Amino acid sequence: MAPDSDDPSSHEPDGGYAERTDAELYEIVRRAVEDAILGAVGTVLLVGVGVAVGGIGLSLLVGGLDLVRVAVGVVCLAFGAYLVAATLGVVPPAREWV
Repeated sequence: MAPDSDDPSSHEPDGGYAERTDAELYEIVRRAVEDAILGAVGTVLLVGVGVAVGGIGLSLLVGGLDLVRVAVGVVCLAFGAYLVAATLGVVPPAREWV
């Protein structure tokens, strides 16, 4: 597809980014870095929660004497494993199932 001749950025070799001021570029970079840091912290927190829930499930499963504790342990262990796997992108998140 040929670039539109009315598009001013098609005439610039850099796509028109040279027209941005330093303040605009700073704001773009600051937002991008903030988004990346929040994404990394969120990933670490979700993996931590998944490991904790899985650990609780494992302790209930190993130490369970009755069927209810074993069942709750299995559910917690499965949910913790799924949460870690979905957070790290190994399996698709639940919102993509439907």
